[in-house]
Amino acid sequence: MWPSDMQLSPLQSRLAASLAASLFLLVLYLLLLSPNFALAAELPLDSHELVDAPYEIGDAFQGPETYEPEFDLFDRSIIGRAPPGVATLENNKPKALNLQPGTTACYMVERSAIFGTDGSGNARRADGQKDGSSTGGTPSRPSDKASKTLYLSANACLQPRFAGSDDKISSPPQLILSVSNSTEAGCQKLSKDPKDAGVRLFEEGAAMYSLNTTGDIYVGITAPNVSSDFQGVYNFEVAASLTDYFHRYQKRDAAELLWMDSDSTSALLVTRNLTENKADIQRIMDQEPPYELFVSNKDSTATDGLKHSACGLQHTAQITANHLSNSNLNSPVRTGMTLRGPGSFPKQQFYFVSLNASSSYTGILVKRSNVSAHEKRQVGDFGPGSVVFEATEFQTVSGTNCKVVTDLEFCNETQYAVPGNDNKFNSTALAKAYDDYAKKMYANFETVMMQIPCEASRTSRYSLARSCDDCKAAYKKWLCTVSMPRCEDFASSNQFALARNAGQAFPNGTQLPDDVRIALVALPYSNASRNPFIDSEIQPGPYKEVLPCEDICYEVVQSCPSKIGFNCPRPGLMSFAYGYGQRGKNGSTVSCNYPGEARTPMSAARIPLPDLILLSGVSLTAAMMLG
Repeated sequence: MWPSDMQLSPLQSRLAASLAASLFLLVLYLLLLSPNFALAAELPLDSHELVDAPYEIGDAFQGPETYEPEFDLFDRSIIGRAPPGVATLENNKPKALNLQPGTTACYMVERSAIFGTDGSGNARRADGQKDGSSTGGTPSRPSDKASKTLYLSANACLQPRFAGSDDKISSPPQLILSVSNSTEAGCQKLSKDPKDAGVRLFEEGAAMYSLNTTGDIYVGITAPNVSSDFQGVYNFEVAASLTDYFHRYQKRDAAELLWMDSDSTSALLVTRNLTENKADIQRIMDQEPPYELFVSNKDSTATDGLKHSACGLQHTAQITANHLSNSNLNSPVRTGMTLRGPGSFPKQQFYFVSLNASSSYTGILVKRSNVSAHEKRQVGDFGPGSVVFEATEFQTVSGTNCKVVTDLEFCNETQYAVPGNDNKFNSTALAKAYDDYAKKMYANFETVMMQIPCEASRTSRYSLARSCDDCKAAYKKWLCTVSMPRCEDFASSNQFALARNAGQAFPNGTQLPDDVRIALVALPYSNASRNPFIDSEIQPGPYKEVLPCEDICYEVVQSCPSKIGFNCPRPGLMSFAYGYGQRGKNGSTVSCNYPGEARTPMSAARIPLPDLILLSGVSLTAAMMLG
């Protein structure tokens, strides 16, 4: 011990201070490495996580019984634990749960999950610096940090079933999503107004919410109270993402799913082109079809309240169409990738059979999630989440003598209903009969083209702008369209459709009423089909034809040499009025037929008309009949 009156030298003072600091650091080091402290700090986040029971009736969520140490020296961001009763959400990892009416499930998105870590467990700031550091040397607080966008989304997978007697009620109240940076607001009370900021009422089973955040975020899913007329629980799936909504409902100006055509029992629907980049075609064709389609009768109420939810549709739709449907012998639908149609670009096709006649259906296209709360991540080019697209409506007809054909070998752009006869042809045989006929007619055209010097130098050819290949493609398109007229039920109200073959009996032996038939057989264009082949070989009986678009004929005139003698009728002539149609201005009705022309309104996607000024000199008419 130093005498009380002894003064320390400067060297001794520095030695004493250094020794005191070393002792303090040693005590702090032992405290931090205490076994009890390490056990609390290293407890796994999901060690007591509730096991999902997604589609079975169960108790309401009570929350994981997590151990939470209390240390006044450390805030929750350093400890890295959610409060009791709060589960954690990680990036693009959805969680599913049953929820009793009148209860709330609470989740937390931790700051470290939003901003990531630097490898030592410290949350990293959006500007790249470690948490607790700043350029000025003063420790930064969460409010000082740059924000980051967090996307929160949820889908209702199941909802209580209506067991009452009121036909006007079909679905229970929607779930409520609440978001905040505190448990009191995020895991909201039932009395909170769904119109408040930070609260989203589910719409048709889906909710999306995005916000900029600098710290922990709390997410609540509340199941409203329901009347005694409803039985069962809600089931939902919730997810957080740093890139986009994991569950998305996509509403676009143009439909993603196109209704090509239908007959009394079949319907053909295709997606839009999955790419128009030729370098990507083979890669996309080698992959699994990316979409699934959920179809229900329009009068069905099973999907009410869940039409924007991918998992909700999966459990309530009457028909599910995906790549697994093809292995089910009893499936009413086949789907797959196809290059058929204009442009030969990849698209997914859905061909339905065994539908009800004179019925209306709703088809909802879904890009399925690559990862869910119950499945391992799948391989694919799309993002991990699901996308539900706006519904496409389609109908079947009552008449049986119009039949949808597709996947033809020669006329590979033909995808619509043609005149048919169930007594003579099934759909496959009918398609082959038409395709063989068109191929035979094209052989005659090739004989004519042999007289054209197609291999001559560019300056010696018939055109500097078009080639023989252009001519052949244009003629084939025209030939297939007029060889296989687009058929509508004779009872169709389409004002642009022309009555055909009125004098022939229907396949079942009946004929049109005398007052209708006698008036039509007096008109040459209504007493027979466009091609004698149809009346003699197919024998469909009376039907209506959607006439080919005029520009199909004009394309041949523009693309082919004048030597072949092909010309088109002028508008205003009788041969034009009963041989070709013109495109409608609003695009809501198929006013004329063109390969790839869908019945789904898609005016923005219609092919532009050719320059009619270049055709002003056309005077002769192309034959309406093909012999």
